[in-house]
Amino acid sequence: MTQFFKLMARAIAPSRRDHRSDYMTWAKTEFKNDWQFAYQHMLDHDGAAPRKGDIHNQNTNLQGWV
Repeated sequence: MTQFFKLMARAIAPSRRDHRSDYMTWAKTEFKNDWQFAYQHMLDHDGAAPRKGDIHNQNTNLQGWV
């Protein structure tokens, strides 16, 4: 009976999938020349993509992309 409840809880509970590979794919697609900055920004900010205000003139490669 305990096994049944474990299986039901696993089926109902939200997935705790790691999204880092999705972040990297998105960053490499959207920011070809500076994907490392976008990827790190998404890791630091719970998946939020960088905006123009987040750059603070640190990286000129992102001009026109954000």
